[in-house]
Amino acid sequence: MKKEWKILVVDSDQANARALAGRLKREGHSALVARDLEHALSILEFRAFEVLIVDVSPFSPGGLDLIGWANMACPRPRIVAIGAAIPPETERRALDMGASMVLAKPIDWDRVAASLTPTVNRSAFSGMVKSVDLIEYVQFVLLGGSQTILEVKSALGTTARLYMSDGRVIHAQCGILQGEAALYRCLRFREGTFEHLPWEEPEATTIDKPSDFLLFEAVRQRDDAWGEGALEQN
Repeated sequence: MKKEWKILVVDSDQANARALAGRLKREGHSALVARDLEHALSILEFRAFEVLIVDVSPFSPGGLDLIGWANMACPRPRIVAIGAAIPPETERRALDMGASMVLAKPIDWDRVAASLTPTVNRSAFSGMVKSVDLIEYVQFVLLGGSQTILEVKSALGTTARLYMSDGRVIHAQCGILQGEAALYRCLRFREGTFEHLPWEEPEATTIDKPSDFLLFEAVRQRDDAWGEGALEQN
């Protein structure tokens, strides 16, 4: 069953905001528009959203401040930064402050909508591991509850596949590894690319632990590995 996401679009360009919100609604989501930082905060004071789309363009002040505020909210929404002529430093700051991705205007509506709705029949999203927190993205996909295969290719050429169904990772393979070991190896990749593949049943169910436990352990192992300066190996 397709999940309906609660989305707040914050953009001083109201025509752009309404166009994006309209597309998201046609995809079956609940989308609301805020005209600026003050308006967004007044809305967020009384309503919770699962996804926050924020303009961080130089001529739309307050976008980074809103990302910083949302990053400390509980529950924390998924944050997508958008904008025109975004300076590289602003893009880096947005990602460092918690944005999952940064999209340039004019927005590719299909990419935004598809990233929220993984389906059986098409690629749901593709991106760079370096630009997106992979563990956070996996958590986001699991919340959607869809059946999808996330294929991740590291910068060193290692390919992994994560099979996700009904909010759980049920199988993972990474090189010769399978199960939890493959999952943790994949989620330690520093750089690479990822995309969704059409669903097919795995040959076996190799993972049966709760997703929260798996992701918590993945974060712990990644922090340990990266803290020691270890690089992902082929």
